[in-house]
Amino acid sequence: MLSLLASVALLTASVPARPVSHSCDLCASRPAFVEDILLSIQEKEVDPQETKKREEAEKRLKDDIQRDIELGKQAEEEIDKQLKASTDLDATARLQAIGAEIAEIANQDAVSVLWGDQRHSTFEYKFKLVQGEDVNAFSLPGGTIYFFEGLLKFAESDDELAGVVAHEISHAAFRHVATLQREQAKFSLATLPLVIAAAMSGGNRDAVNALMAAQLVGAGVSSGWSVQAETSADYGGIQYLRKSRYNPVGVLTFMERLGYRERLSPQIDWGIYRTHPPTNERAQFIIRSLNEFGVPIKRSSTTTSLSARSIPGSDGSYTIWFGDHSIATYRGEGAKDRAARSVIRLNSFLDAVPQMFQMTTDGDAILGNGRALIELGSTDLAEGESVEKERDDALVSLRRVISELNMRLWRI
Repeated sequence: MLSLLASVALLTASVPARPVSHSCDLCASRPAFVEDILLSIQEKEVDPQETKKREEAEKRLKDDIQRDIELGKQAEEEIDKQLKASTDLDATARLQAIGAEIAEIANQDAVSVLWGDQRHSTFEYKFKLVQGEDVNAFSLPGGTIYFFEGLLKFAESDDELAGVVAHEISHAAFRHVATLQREQAKFSLATLPLVIAAAMSGGNRDAVNALMAAQLVGAGVSSGWSVQAETSADYGGIQYLRKSRYNPVGVLTFMERLGYRERLSPQIDWGIYRTHPPTNERAQFIIRSLNEFGVPIKRSSTTTSLSARSIPGSDGSYTIWFGDHSIATYRGEGAKDRAARSVIRLNSFLDAVPQMFQMTTDGDAILGNGRALIELGSTDLAEGESVEKERDDALVSLRRVISELNMRLWRI
């Protein structure tokens, strides 16, 4: 048996002094310029100043994140004294499951920040469902986010709820509260001479008026910052959803439906005191952002009130509905399949928010952009009705749907 040293000597003697190139050996040799690049990288010394700057920046971010966490905990303690946790276990589990998915993405991937802290901040996010019918949610520094039960009831899909979750996570991840505080501090410092002048004036009207003017300007500036924060959170939310299994169009449909509800309520113009941009303006921005990212805007995929669906009847019929509008009923052989085809075509047509002139008739069929949407035959007739009557009734219903869509969405 060969000794270990003899074995090593034998192996060494059998190894060629230079690499042998084979047709399949891609690593046998490198071009000279590649060797030069590798050598220059190895010889390049790390700049101690750059290393120090990087370490200091990392420490500042760590300290800032810790301040957010501490501030959020203090606020959370007080808020929990006033808001009651929801007893709806299913809704709570649904919220926390969706929240965990989006939070993981936010912590893993940095996204473009339109306004706020450009650094990638990570948090241990918490999602709390509280009692109340308000359609509202808010986030605290450090990652605790509150949702009212009314918001979960208002959301018509997991996509819409995920859109709100992603929006609120963006507020925390972009450190909007800290950014707002910093900007307000700059403004307060700039108005300090006016405060001193007013205090020393003994009630001089000019000095007091100047101070009041400064306060009003400050309110306006704060409102503007809040508008920027909301827009930035919308943009961030869309980016997070694009990395998830949820449809970013849910951000749009939730905002559009909320905007429609706002338009039905009494109109109050709060001017500079409005803390959120008008939902119509936000929807416009969301549409532009979805277009920027190449996301097809198919509202029927993320909402029930803006989509066609087929509802089976006890007699084997299938009625097509759009929102609260009954469109047409299919009966007899193949009713289920014919209704399903009409649902697909209607959603494709109505997702584009069409105009009346784009809908026509051809015999017993209703066409949208020349394509059959509803096709009725003798087997679909209710007792005592004619095909023409059923078709005309369906046409009237579709016109109402198009009119409502344009009223709700066309201005957006």
